[in-house]
Amino acid sequence: LSLASYIASTKKCIAELRPLSPHYHQETTIIMLRHCVQSARRQQGGGLRWCSSLASSSVDHNSDGRQSHHQKAAAAAHHQFTKRHFGISRHPDPLAKHGSINAVDDDDDIADSGVAARVTADDLEYGEIGEANAMSLQMKAMSSAWQDGNNDNGDDDDGSDLFDSSDFGRGGDDDGDDDMEEDPADAEFHARQQQIKEELDQRTGRLWTDEWIIPEEEWLSNKTWDDIEEWKPQLATRKSLESVKVFEGGVPTLQQLSELDLPPSLSVHPGHGSPKQYATHRKKHIKSRLKMAIQLSIHDDLQKILQMESWSDKQEAVDALFEVIEDRVREREPVLGKQPEFGAMVENGLEQVLRMVQGRMRGAASKVDDASDDAAEDSDNTDGEKAAANDDNKDDVLNVVGEETAVPVFMDVANVKNAPNSAFLAKSNDSGIPNLIYPLNVHHREGVGRMVEEWELAANKETRRIMMRDATKAIASKIVDATNCCDSSVSDSEKGAARVLVTGKRGVGKTAALAGIVASARVSGHIVVYLPDGDRLRRHGFYIEPCNHRKGLYNLPMIAQEFCEQLLTSHGDDINKMTASEETMKEFLTNDQIKKVVKKANDDEEESEVEMPLTLDKLLNVGSESSSLSSGCYLSVISTLMNQTEKPFTIVADEFNCYYDHGHYFHMDYDEDVKKAIPLNKISIFKPFMDAMGLYPTIAGNDISRDDAVDASQAMMKWGSVVAAVSESKAVRRTFTKSLTESANALAENENPVNVVEVRRFSNVEVQHILYNFEITGIGRLRFDRGTTTLNPEEVEYLRMVSGGTGQHLMDACMIP
Repeated sequence: LSLASYIASTKKCIAELRPLSPHYHQETTIIMLRHCVQSARRQQGGGLRWCSSLASSSVDHNSDGRQSHHQKAAAAAHHQFTKRHFGISRHPDPLAKHGSINAVDDDDDIADSGVAARVTADDLEYGEIGEANAMSLQMKAMSSAWQDGNNDNGDDDDGSDLFDSSDFGRGGDDDGDDDMEEDPADAEFHARQQQIKEELDQRTGRLWTDEWIIPEEEWLSNKTWDDIEEWKPQLATRKSLESVKVFEGGVPTLQQLSELDLPPSLSVHPGHGSPKQYATHRKKHIKSRLKMAIQLSIHDDLQKILQMESWSDKQEAVDALFEVIEDRVREREPVLGKQPEFGAMVENGLEQVLRMVQGRMRGAASKVDDASDDAAEDSDNTDGEKAAANDDNKDDVLNVVGEETAVPVFMDVANVKNAPNSAFLAKSNDSGIPNLIYPLNVHHREGVGRMVEEWELAANKETRRIMMRDATKAIASKIVDATNCCDSSVSDSEKGAARVLVTGKRGVGKTAALAGIVASARVSGHIVVYLPDGDRLRRHGFYIEPCNHRKGLYNLPMIAQEFCEQLLTSHGDDINKMTASEETMKEFLTNDQIKKVVKKANDDEEESEVEMPLTLDKLLNVGSESSSLSSGCYLSVISTLMNQTEKPFTIVADEFNCYYDHGHYFHMDYDEDVKKAIPLNKISIFKPFMDAMGLYPTIAGNDISRDDAVDASQAMMKWGSVVAAVSESKAVRRTFTKSLTESANALAENENPVNVVEVRRFSNVEVQHILYNFEITGIGRLRFDRGTTTLNPEEVEYLRMVSGGTGQHLMDACMIP
């Protein structure tokens, strides 16, 4: 091939590189020219060797065509350079030796004075701007080399028009002509890029618009922590304030909680083992959406049909509706419109709606007749009132969708109007956690759920809210129905007890549901024993010892001492008039221990002056001060409370499945080799409520059996309830939890049933109201966004999607932008 062909191909490459940046265009131009000349030189046997030094200075020839010594040395050095890959880049060739790009190697036998300075990428990028920059000097050197050289072979191929073309250098010349015509292919490409960019700009949603970029002005700002805006309640949007509904009295009673109108939670996920239940939910949801779409599509036509007097006209209008209803509903529900049985579903839905309207018309007509009769008897009824009544009846007829859907209701445990009798429960601790749910708190090593963490992260410290959900309502209903605890006139024969096991996936709100039940029960007048941290209790009992008075059982003195202090602190005012009989104390204490208890309870007075029987608050006081007497005192109080009918007694235990995991308490009296752990139903302080629940799963971490266990019917309290919940966040084998749930379901039809309540994921309306509450209380990034999240349906849907309707994940998603 001739040199002209290479020059033509080089021009074409240069034209294609015009849209690129100036520096890149200049660098690529040098690369292409050098490659062109080197290839031509190899084709013509070295005849173009005079033009190989594109990046060197101009060559001076003698009159006879010979070159000087330093020119030959430079040509020889350049001959070595052409064997390497020529590229101007900030990343050198990994196969080349270390050093600057296009520099002479250490082993090249060339004098330093004969080698021209080479331009590197840093020179091209950081060189001075103007006539003296690196690129200008390079281009001048190339121009000089082309003008002064000769063709030794006398080839007529001339490359002089290479730099004479007006198209050269336009891509990298800042002063280039603006009227340059753009290649049609480039124009089509840029038009397509612009079309894609405009399409992306029109899209909305988290994945397209949320860029985690800190702008330069933020980096350069001098703002400090003190310059950040202080949070205030006025930052919440009006929509959030109007949407969030807080119970008027702060915390409802169990009776009020069981009667609240609350929205249903999300259905069970089909991957969690209940596909039939989810399929039923989906069918119901599809019918509801179709019913709504049909009602909106025929609302105006129904008004016209109701005004018609002729039956034939009404029939023709209804037939016309059946002709067009499918297309109308498909426009409103394009996704459901792809169902294979969509047409039949719409026709059946329209028929049901029309039958509903017809039935309401008959009912409205009868109401109008009754109203007319009453109006005839009452002469004060005016015509305006009659017209208003007719309009109301017409609105009722057309409202085929029904009443508005229920919204969640929050309880505020920090602002209780009908506070319980105890002064302690009406206050909060140093961490701002209300004592109404005492002893729920953040343990110094282990947290309890994530509800307390939500309160700690909130900017509003004046409110502590818990969402009341359908699961919370179901638990309250089971307690109220079984115990009749909210009826003051109930007789002893009508008083009963309830057993409830709360299940659910991790993070759905089981701890929050139990805390709400504890608060509501205490407001209802219950004496509540709350054990929120079962995982800690089954492992960190400090030490264990055999119970000398009751063979086969073991005591945890330190844990019992802690239980005595908690019950005395929370309900000391409720039990100061209840007494423990001597027979009850002898069941758990020896005679010597009873004497010590009596002596300590009466401030070390003489035995002749001791008053018997002792009140429960005095027993708990002695147990909280003496570890050797704590187990007997606590069990005496629990036994008294479970067998009395003056006040309802409720036990709430969270992380209940941890008691059925592998044991952590060992003693040689139980196993001489100290290899088998002691089952927790053989530990005295856990035995009462484990016997009351009466759950003995087939698969468990330790040997929990019915041996030496009291029958559940006898172990249950006479008036009250036992509510236990499993935990999915603790290190308990899933088969243990599953077996425990199955054993509870097996007792669901028993005479004294175990009611299983599942806490499911948040529905769409619950997620929306949780975000409203986060904005009001100032949590995470919703603290200062002023409705950017809550008023954006796509952002709300994104948070619901990434959280999966789980409370823990939803709060985590609201903490980061």
